[in-house]
Amino acid sequence: MCRVALLSPTWRLVSAALVAVSLATLPTYLVALVVLPPVPPIVMIRSFLVGTALPWLVAVGILRAFAGTVEVAGGTLRLRRGDVDVDVPLASIATVRPWRASLPRPGIGFVLGSGRRLPLGVALDRPATLLDALAEAGVDVWDARRRPSVVHAETRRAPSAWRWLAKFVVFAVVPGGILFYTHQHIAYGGTFGQWNLEGLGPYLRTFWEYWGTTIVLLVSWASLWRAAGEVAVFATAAARPAWAPTVRRIVEWACAIAYWGGVPALLVLRYAA
Repeated sequence: MCRVALLSPTWRLVSAALVAVSLATLPTYLVALVVLPPVPPIVMIRSFLVGTALPWLVAVGILRAFAGTVEVAGGTLRLRRGDVDVDVPLASIATVRPWRASLPRPGIGFVLGSGRRLPLGVALDRPATLLDALAEAGVDVWDARRRPSVVHAETRRAPSAWRWLAKFVVFAVVPGGILFYTHQHIAYGGTFGQWNLEGLGPYLRTFWEYWGTTIVLLVSWASLWRAAGEVAVFATAAARPAWAPTVRRIVEWACAIAYWGGVPALLVLRYAA
């Protein structure tokens, strides 16, 4: 039994659009920093919260609302959700079709022998888990296993909220603190200049603005490298599936170097200019 999200075509389209909007806006904050006049920190933070974080959170909410389970047992594909209880005889499944685009997550659809599509798609991070269970039950999934979306999904690491927290929120304290320190010396003549002149509240608010802006820019910087890397892995999965794990390892190393090494390098270049 696997925990999944069971989505109708409509809700899959809605949640996929929300995730696509969230992902598409990620690089724009770094681009805005380069091509636009100085953007006030609070404006960038609000834009990120409304344009990127909100659509993603709504999509996550949809997936949670339609969470369920899938099980292959007794010659039957069993789909269970709070409002859904569907049993599909495996013999009636004509085609197993992984979703071409892994939005809002990787997923699998089914075409029945009658030619009708099963009205629920199964969204799960590891489609191969379900494909293995179907194969053991005698369903032909050979073509499905080779789909680029499945191969690509199998190379990915499971997302970790704690990892994201450490990578973006905690790490942002360092570059954000450096920028905040510089601002205090330029604008107020010392590390605690604003505190002495305006009080603790404005001082902390300014720190929050620099910290929050730095988080947004770090996420934007990482997204540029991540997007290029995911395209490379997906293209490899389509052209040479056996090479995809190797390309994934290269991409992960490249993204790590670009982030953990690139951010300090950009700071050095900023202050050396």
